[in-house]
Amino acid sequence: MKGYKATDKDMKCRGYQFELGKWHEHEGSIIMCEAGFHFCDQPSGPWCYYLEPDTRIFEVEAEDILDTPIEPGAENKRVCKRIKLVREITPGLTGDDKSNTGDSNTGHWNTGDSNTGYWNTGNRNTGDRNTGHWNTGDRNTGNGNTGDRNTGDGNAGNNHSGFFNIGDAPFIVFGDTADRTQFDFQLAYKLSKKLSSDEKFDYNEFLKIPNATLNKIDKLHKEHIKLRKMKDKK
Repeated sequence: MKGYKATDKDMKCRGYQFELGKWHEHEGSIIMCEAGFHFCDQPSGPWCYYLEPDTRIFEVEAEDILDTPIEPGAENKRVCKRIKLVREITPGLTGDDKSNTGDSNTGHWNTGDSNTGYWNTGNRNTGDRNTGHWNTGDRNTGNGNTGDRNTGDGNAGNNHSGFFNIGDAPFIVFGDTADRTQFDFQLAYKLSKKLSSDEKFDYNEFLKIPNATLNKIDKLHKEHIKLRKMKDKK
């Protein structure tokens, strides 16, 4: 199937080196968010995971895709065993930036209708990289937000995950505030991957994350394990 994938400026993703036009095959089983090649259904989907300004977006072909339920949301993330980067569609680097799949768009690469921004998958957005509707900010996955990076609805500020809030939400890491601009999202991704397994791992590597302590990481890991076991019993 056709999809979209992000890489860094060197065409690497999580340390794996990709080549344009070449099929890449993952050895072993594929597990969502853990093992395999990940991609999104829509062009704006990868922006939910990549925030770096030098991110590159590619149209891909994918085979041997894991059959998992697709939850509502803009990213529509998938994982596959085989993937090929077909062409780069990063804004500004191609001559085909106006490839909208919706109607009445004045921006580029929108998959909804009546957007005036770029890379939106919803409708009537005036910002960029929104996956909801009626947003006037950027990178919102909710609806009707006038700020940036909100995952709820109707917020007039930034970074909210709730509804109808004013002002900016604090950036919370391990229960306390942190500086978003100094946060290592790659290291956080690696910790999230470790937490998805019941196996013990070395916590020291992740003490660079703001507010992290050995005790906090251990407690968090045990809580993940406990909740997974509770879900398995249902």
